[in-house]
Amino acid sequence: ALEHLALHDGLTDLPNRTLMFDRLRQAILASKREHHPLALLMMDLDRFKEINDTFGHHGGDDVLRHVSARLKGQLRESDTVARVGGDEFAIILPGVVDEAAAGATAGRILQALQEPLMIEDEPLEVRASVGIALFPRHAEDADTLLRRADAAMYEAKRAGAGIAFYTLEHDVDSSSLTLTFELRRAIEENALTLHYQPVLRCGSGDVVGVEALVRWPHPRHGMLPPVRFIPLAEQSRLIRPLGRRVLEAAVQQQDRWWREGITLRMAVNLSIRNLQDPELIPCVTRVLETYTVPPEWLTLEITESTLMADADETLKVLAPLKAMGVRVSIDDFGTGFSSLANLKRLPIDELKIDKTFVTEMPAKKKDGLIVRSTIDLAHALGLVAVAEGVEEASTWEMLAAQGCDLAQGYYLCRPLPAAEFVSWYQARSSKAA
Repeated sequence: ALEHLALHDGLTDLPNRTLMFDRLRQAILASKREHHPLALLMMDLDRFKEINDTFGHHGGDDVLRHVSARLKGQLRESDTVARVGGDEFAIILPGVVDEAAAGATAGRILQALQEPLMIEDEPLEVRASVGIALFPRHAEDADTLLRRADAAMYEAKRAGAGIAFYTLEHDVDSSSLTLTFELRRAIEENALTLHYQPVLRCGSGDVVGVEALVRWPHPRHGMLPPVRFIPLAEQSRLIRPLGRRVLEAAVQQQDRWWREGITLRMAVNLSIRNLQDPELIPCVTRVLETYTVPPEWLTLEITESTLMADADETLKVLAPLKAMGVRVSIDDFGTGFSSLANLKRLPIDELKIDKTFVTEMPAKKKDGLIVRSTIDLAHALGLVAVAEGVEEASTWEMLAAQGCDLAQGYYLCRPLPAAEFVSWYQARSSKAA
């Protein structure tokens, strides 16, 4: 029973990604022995977020269960259908000889899905995008075949074509495809790591918190900074599971430090896609229930442009977070176009001044004036003013003189792995004592 739970999806009882990948490798070995081809189909439901938004998560779950049943109804006993992501399915078709046969199966699947489902007494037509890759024509190992079927599926979704076969043209950006595939696996295997940049109180220099910054220790490319993989995560919809992983890992580390007597605030970044994630609120709720850190010691940082893209929708997400007690910070403040009306009505606690202004303070009078005005604005609204990008002693001194509350930057301390941060923190604390 435990083995079944570990290898099957809890909602649909279909094989999960782990079991699917094992079956794909076994199917390829059998195909090599028997000199038979096989096809791999990757399928993603179109506009599934709208279904969740319209019918709620229970309705979305019903759709996934119905889709799973219809998929099984179109396949042979020798085929495997697995749920490998939120609304993503993989289908292994042993013995499928060519594109025509694989395409015919994909066509039957899409047709079956289009038969209206009854969800909460309303008819719903489900559409999907399918990518197809063939063994051995398109790839000779499971990793590459999966990656290429995935690439074809994204092409089908982009073109609105319903079905797409892998083509050599997809290799034009093969390095990005490879990295995206590896990133998906790194997220699933919890292989990403966090570095922590201290946040200090201006004037006293007391360490009051840290910002969690994700890093990827890549087996070939070394330690990759966010700029190398966050754009890929955004493009491939991995940003949501990545955001949830980072949030949980950060609070878990914070909880560990609290137990060791290191009581610090934790700040975690969220993108616009994280805010749109229907799993965000349940994830924050679960994390706060699992660990003993008070919610007001967790800060979620959201860029100004994200907040202002749709202030009404943002408010719908931030309101329940604030109700839990979580703090909200506007990151990169000064780079967007916030209206004072929006600033007043959004439930925020901090303004984090963008580093482009902070870094240039000593050299450019105008930047110094912008920083001072932002500090005054934050205080007028009852918010905490935080400066990022402190790279010189003179900047640190100016911020203290201007009444800034908190600051961070390489002059104070670079982002550090957890163990190095503890050493730095303890050394600093002993000096202060």
